[in-house]
Amino acid sequence: MAVLKAAYEFLFVGRDDNSFLENYAYDLFQDHGEKSGQIFINLEIQNNPVDAEEIAQAIFETMQKGFFEDLDKEPYGRFEAALKSINGILAKFKAEKTSGYIGNLNVIVAAIVGDELFLAQAGDAEAYLIRKRYISIVSEGLSEESTGEDVFSTIANGKIEEGDVVMFSSTRLIRYIGKSDLAEAVHRKDMPQALANVRDIIATEILGRVGLTGISFSKANKDDVEFASEGEDHISRGMLEADEVGVSASKNTLTGKFLSVFKRDNAKRSAGGGVARLGGDVVAKVGGLFSGIMGRVPGGVDKGLGKNKILALLVGVIVILGVLVLFANSNRVEKAQLQKYDQLLTGVQDKLTDATTKSSTDKAGAKEVLDKAYLDAKSVLDSGFYREKATIYLLQIEETRDKLDNVTRVVNPTVVADLATKRADVNALGFVTERDRVFVYEYNALYELVLDQIQAPMTIDKDESVIAAAGFDDQKAIIFLTKSGKIIQFKDGTMNFVDSEDGAFHKGTALATWSNKVYVLDSAANQIWKYTYKGINNKFSKGEGYISDKTDVSKVQDFAIDANVWLLQTTGDILKLYGGSKVSFFINNAPFSNLVDPQVIYTNDKLKQVFVLDGRDARVLVYSKDTQNTGNLNYVTQYLFDGVGELRDLYVDPGAKKLYVLTKSKILEQDL
Repeated sequence: MAVLKAAYEFLFVGRDDNSFLENYAYDLFQDHGEKSGQIFINLEIQNNPVDAEEIAQAIFETMQKGFFEDLDKEPYGRFEAALKSINGILAKFKAEKTSGYIGNLNVIVAAIVGDELFLAQAGDAEAYLIRKRYISIVSEGLSEESTGEDVFSTIANGKIEEGDVVMFSSTRLIRYIGKSDLAEAVHRKDMPQALANVRDIIATEILGRVGLTGISFSKANKDDVEFASEGEDHISRGMLEADEVGVSASKNTLTGKFLSVFKRDNAKRSAGGGVARLGGDVVAKVGGLFSGIMGRVPGGVDKGLGKNKILALLVGVIVILGVLVLFANSNRVEKAQLQKYDQLLTGVQDKLTDATTKSSTDKAGAKEVLDKAYLDAKSVLDSGFYREKATIYLLQIEETRDKLDNVTRVVNPTVVADLATKRADVNALGFVTERDRVFVYEYNALYELVLDQIQAPMTIDKDESVIAAAGFDDQKAIIFLTKSGKIIQFKDGTMNFVDSEDGAFHKGTALATWSNKVYVLDSAANQIWKYTYKGINNKFSKGEGYISDKTDVSKVQDFAIDANVWLLQTTGDILKLYGGSKVSFFINNAPFSNLVDPQVIYTNDKLKQVFVLDGRDARVLVYSKDTQNTGNLNYVTQYLFDGVGELRDLYVDPGAKKLYVLTKSKILEQDL
């Protein structure tokens, strides 16, 4: 069996999406020598934020226990037995779900023993072998051969050679980087640089987030190899006990390194021993320095020294003792900091439990507790101590908020149409509907959507720049508000300017219609102007101020009408007007997360809900109307479109129960 030295790195690339990503590594070489081997798991779980971490940890721990349980067995048999145990654990998770669904699993499970690689695969995860600029997808076809309910049923294995690179990816990496580019990125590079090169190539292409593990192999030197002690049999002990006496384990989320079979300092395997090791290393170095000084004194101390030499020696000793005291004090401070941050994280766990308990009766109180937990976990993360643990707690806080807010994370939404197929530089602004017809508009063009086909753009006006639009069902038309304050009407296939009895319209930022009236939001004048269409004259009336009280609309971003007028402020707050006056109402069960970029409020007289679009966060919040009793809004749910970029607008088809959202160039669909 060849003795190889391996170096590995973990890397995450891309923006967070609706998935749990993790990389794991574990080995028992220090206790059992090269025949024990190492295991790696590259894992993504999609669409199950509640259970994902628990499932991932179960896979890792089951593989860990199963593969290292009996080291007298052949590696293939150990790997096969461990996979069977994982299948059993996953079957139990599925049995606990009524639907049997535990999310989409994209997983590579691998083991390396000496110069032999064993691996199994599920979902879209892939494993690549790069050898002398040639790339093989060594996981290809493994999941296709799976049968029955088992997640893993097929094993691939083969020999590793000096100079090989093995890469695991949670997604099909070759979709984002060509084989030749991948080979060039890693050829003769150390692993951190190799993964950095891959990241630079795929970062602009990948929509979601991908987890990568890269491993490079070189020949171990004789000085690297240290065979395990044969004095004590550790094999029969339980894994927990073995870990307590120094099993080498690592679970890294960012970067880490190991050597397949080479010696390491036992102290580095002791959990929480960082401070003690620092002090020990300093004492050892200073002690060595002191010994060196004494060794250079001619004849040593016992043979007599001149006064000057003795004085110099004493000064040197004092300096050394001062250094020791300095580092000892530094260690005490660091230990105190560790204790402080450990207590903070313990408090975060308590707050998470408290928030979950409060949520059923006091959501506002639960939000306050979660906010405090977030600040505590973030302070630990920023300190540089316990970063991994703090990160896990921050993810748990986010997941708890999602669960209590009934958040649906939309993964790979259906693309109904791509406007870029009609105009490469399209910059869509919004939807506009006229009865059953659906359109998308930008500053000078209008696109009609017929079924799932986008039609060729129609020019609105070659000189004016459109900023808002609304369907004007009373006239079977669409009206556009331009930046200069003009209104253009699209009716019977033609575009025409329309006038008012004032001879002009007030400039505004948003537009809405109700019956035969058009309303223009004029934030600068702190007013909403109402224009009534007069068919006899084929023009609008003079502008009338709709707001009759002191309601401030200077910070209103958008508005919608369903007999009431709903106003969305730039702060994310919602106001309600009726007959020109402000109406008091409440939002019950308000969501945890504040709106980052409130852009659109959407409703009409046919909808029982009010929808609010948070543009940069790419989410849509849904509130139900309590029209029969209080007139309040009740927060219900929200849809989070991860990885799609900024959202511009939305509209809802109540008959089909579908939500449509608009990006700069695409129309996306989500079932309600």
